[in-house]
Amino acid sequence: MKPFISLCMIVKNEEKVIERCLSSVAHLVDEVIVVDTGSIDRTKEIVSGYTTKIYDFKWINDFAAARNFAAKKASAEWILVLDADEYIEEENFLNFIEELKVNSNNFDAFSAKILNFTGGNGEGLVQNLHDRIYRNNGDICYHRSIHEQFKSIKGKLLNIGTSKLVVFHSGYLMDTVNEKGKNLRNKSLLSEEMKQGANKAFDFFNLGNEYSSLGDYSKALDHYLEAYKLKKDYRLSWVSTTLVQIIICLMHLKRYNDALNVINDAVNIYENSPEFPFLKGEIFFVRGQMDDAKEMFLNIVNNNDRYNNVVFRPDLKDQRPHTRLGEIYLYEEDFQNAIFHYTSVLNINKYDNESIQKVIYILNKFHTSQEITEFIFGKKLIDSKNVLKYLKASFDVGNPELSMNILNNFDEDNKILYQVAIMKKICITNEGNLNEIYDILDIDMMQKLLQAKWVNIVDLILLREFKDDQIVAELLSKLESNDEYSSLVTLINENNYFGEIREELLLFSLKTLIIYNKNSICNGLLPYIATLDTKVVLKVASLLFHNGFRVEALQLYDKCDWNYFNEQDFTNIIKSLDYIKEIGNAIEVSKLGSSIFQNNFNFYKYILENTVDEDLYNNTLINALNYFKESPYMVKLNNVKN
Repeated sequence: MKPFISLCMIVKNEEKVIERCLSSVAHLVDEVIVVDTGSIDRTKEIVSGYTTKIYDFKWINDFAAARNFAAKKASAEWILVLDADEYIEEENFLNFIEELKVNSNNFDAFSAKILNFTGGNGEGLVQNLHDRIYRNNGDICYHRSIHEQFKSIKGKLLNIGTSKLVVFHSGYLMDTVNEKGKNLRNKSLLSEEMKQGANKAFDFFNLGNEYSSLGDYSKALDHYLEAYKLKKDYRLSWVSTTLVQIIICLMHLKRYNDALNVINDAVNIYENSPEFPFLKGEIFFVRGQMDDAKEMFLNIVNNNDRYNNVVFRPDLKDQRPHTRLGEIYLYEEDFQNAIFHYTSVLNINKYDNESIQKVIYILNKFHTSQEITEFIFGKKLIDSKNVLKYLKASFDVGNPELSMNILNNFDEDNKILYQVAIMKKICITNEGNLNEIYDILDIDMMQKLLQAKWVNIVDLILLREFKDDQIVAELLSKLESNDEYSSLVTLINENNYFGEIREELLLFSLKTLIIYNKNSICNGLLPYIATLDTKVVLKVASLLFHNGFRVEALQLYDKCDWNYFNEQDFTNIIKSLDYIKEIGNAIEVSKLGSSIFQNNFNFYKYILENTVDEDLYNNTLINALNYFKESPYMVKLNNVKN
């Protein structure tokens, strides 16, 4: 009996990911065909553990040619195509196979949904449909040297369905893209493809993607616009993606009103796609229109069923709107709503590091360690796969007792991290027994903990309080060769320090000392900080503001040259002046801010909500209506005035 489905792959130097791919799928298909285009690592060795059908193919800068060579080696009725940096989920795959058997007579080929993890750590999610499953009948092949697609050798129109298969893809992670030089390779192949002239609209779209990935948003925009102009049918999947990318490019280029115009046109065609209302909310957010942004994001999460036609960013339907709402409510100091939306993110993706950090940060302001522990376990937010993220978040807010409570709820042996927590508690509160942490007070162990960022340089500085202990003294003596440690010790101990401290080290140390409530040490550093370059002093002022020291931040801002101030500095000063009830000065700073940073809504809003000068109010209202044309907040305000 003829096998039902063959897996065909082309690979080159994929030893880091090929095991993950094959272990997810090899046992679910009837045949595995792997074509190697020139590996010099362990790829073939790993593949040989799953199949003997390994073939060599000389790379000729043509993905379609390599895929078609692999297909000729397949013997099953159907062919499935995967890349080495992809993998599948077993239950979904089995459902797909049943679907394929039911519909095998109705279609020539099928596309699969590809979920692409993007960014540095997979925090972004992009989806697309791609031709991946086809009849092995000798008539269907791939064409195009890159971004290959199905075609019939006989020239007939193929009937291509959309399958239930979901493929996870990690090849667009930032490190992978840079390591493999994908952008340069893809641009070269696309340039050659464009010379063929067969599908220039699609080629312009793909070139736009490459320029966007490189951060050249002006060139990307030009290519996306050309692609959209040359489209033959707006129902093609890449066309809606092009519109989204045009909007994103306009946003990067700060052409916000142009982006809003595109959104308004797009929603007439794609009214059920979440990308367009999200991006509208995102424009409001980056311009400081928090009321408007909140309204847009709440509309998405409260009407989730309506937005069922995802273009290519499924996270913009739920996870990202909840994240933004968490940020907005945190900015407004509405901590209860902020917690709700950050936990909503974690209910979607419990490994989202930003939300874990924010949940612990907010809860730590108002609750005991035991209450926080009960909350995160009661809500089932924490498990063995993300426990380290919660430990790190606990350390980051200066609450080692919380990390100890968390570890006590797990059976795994985390003896070293438990000792780290004890050490931090001793350093921060002077409570605890040094005998319990002697195992980690070894220079080699401490260097490893420093490198892994479980221990920081401030912990070691505070450990000096216990240098009468022989084990501690021996460790501290060996640490004197560490330049950062020794320079920080000197800075803290000497009233008139004239050396140089690396800027990042100074800011991190000051922030950590504030979190640890070591205010006397912080105060001792301020005279030195006041002697530093204005740009460094501004960063310290911002750090003080964001950690609740608004008066102290104002004092530092007062020493700085206003020509160096950025938007955030102006915002910090306004909020600090408002905090000490100097409303008139806050209005003056807002006037200056709005004249320099015309796209920041916060400055206009503060004036409109606080001035008693009618002329200033009217002029500000006119300017705000001009710059922020799509603002529901401004429409309401203007209606009230009229």
